[in-house]
Amino acid sequence: MKTDIQTTILRPLLTDDAEIVADIFRDSVLNGTAPHYSEAERIAWAGPKPDPDRWRDRIGGSVGLMAEVDGGAVGFMTLQAPGHIDLAFTRPAFAGRGIGAELLNALTGIAQAGGARALTSNVSRAARPFFERHGFKITAYGSIVRRGVTLANYDMRKVL
Repeated sequence: MKTDIQTTILRPLLTDDAEIVADIFRDSVLNGTAPHYSEAERIAWAGPKPDPDRWRDRIGGSVGLMAEVDGGAVGFMTLQAPGHIDLAFTRPAFAGRGIGAELLNALTGIAQAGGARALTSNVSRAARPFFERHGFKITAYGSIVRRGVTLANYDMRKVL
């Protein structure tokens, strides 16, 4: 019997990763959040063709990690000081394989080493179950507006 074991490698997220980060983000939003958001909501959230410069700026101000499987980028997560998880996206084809957990565990260690006593994040309906499984609790219900469309989200927190 053949077993398909794939090893996940975590590496630092670089500003040169902006294009692949944008691609993972769009794939995750457009295809991975369909059970939680309408097509109109997903299109508004994903936006038009991504601007690599905007993504370079966004990831450049954070500590981030990229997850790779068989040399291909499949997910990323960023941490802003003192303990805020800003971006957390995995390709839908790799959802449920523990990649998000590996990224979160690694960034939790970095946050703790930096003195953080809690982690916070603003999460989508799609991401809420993941964060709850990892000990985050909802602290507020909110929303964001993307291209005129209101999207529900949650402020979440986990004490370290």
